[in-house]
This record gives sequence, structure tokens and C-alpha cells, in this order.
Amino acid sequence: MKKKSMILRAAGAEYPALKLDRQVYNKCWFENLAFFLKSQLLNNVPFSKETLTTYYARKAPSLLYDRFLGDQKKIKEKADFTPSPLLTPTARARQARENLFEVLFKRIERKRYSRPEFLQSIWREAVGSSLAVYSQLVAIDEEKHIGFFRCVSSVIAYEIRKDTTVAEKLTSLSGISIKLLKQVY
Repeated sequence: MKKKSMILRAAGAEYPALKLDRQVYNKCWFENLAFFLKSQLLNNVPFSKETLTTYYARKAPSLLYDRFLGDQKKIKEKADFTPSPLLTPTARARQARENLFEVLFKRIERKRYSRPEFLQSIWREAVGSSLAVYSQLVAIDEEKHIGFFRCVSSVIAYEIRKDTTVAEKLTSLSGISIKLLKQVY
């Protein structure tokens, strides 16, 4: 019977692709998952096994890539490989919690900013209820610091863009720096 193989790649093009046996990959995946769950649960992390497993499933490819790449280097060099000093279980758990919290908070914020009700409520406060009837905040681009809005009339859109306090009010209400307002059609 032919062994099934798979290709494991890292995020950047400068990293080599690794061809692995699927059984070896799966075995390492489950061993690392078991170790991860045990270390998290021993440290009384306030997350369920399902949440931790989901988190690990997203991190696993990069962690396993690093492990297999290290194994490949060991084979090629045929020398003793001394890994960098390992973190203590407590430090690893703290680092995992921080990463997990960061990811969760970013997701929550993204969902909040993409909800039309939230966007319209801060838009109403920023432009006033009379202009909010004829216009709508559609999206906020955090990286470019731009707020996108729709408007029924180009005259009203011009008034909104011309008023610099609207961007300042949106910044204070949303917590995201908004420097420019753009009309979308």
C-alpha cells in the first residue's frame, strides 16, 4: 500500500515546502495537541477544551512546520541540535493566554464594527439625526483611517465631508482613528 504524503508550507515564500508522510504529521499533531491541552488545563486556564482545541487547530500548522523544519535540519546536519531554551510551562501558558485573548478581542471588535446597527448609531451621533436620515456609515477601514458612507444627495455628502468635526466625533465614538470620510455609491 502506498503511503500518503502531504506538503506543509510556512507563511512566507522564503521558507521551504516540506513533504511529509500524512501518518507522521497526524501523529505529531495529536501528540502536540495532547501536550498543549494538558499544559493549559494544569494551569487552570478558564477556557473549555473545545475552545483550546480550536485555538490549537489554527496554530498547529505553523508550530508543526517549525518542528518538522528543525527535524529536517537535524537530519541534514547530522549534529546535535540544541534548541533554544524552552519556556517554563507557566510562561508558555501565559503567552498562549495572551495570544488567545488578543485574537478573541480582535474578532469581537471586528464583529462589532461590521454591525450596521453599531455603525448607524455612532453615525447618528456624529452627524446628527437630521443628516443621518439621508446618509449611512457603511464601513471603517482601520489601516487607512477612512470612514465610508452612503448618502442620498451629493449636496448633503459634500456638507458631511466638509465638516471636520464629523471625523473627530467618529474617532471618539468608535475608538478608531478616522482622518477622512469617503462617499461610496
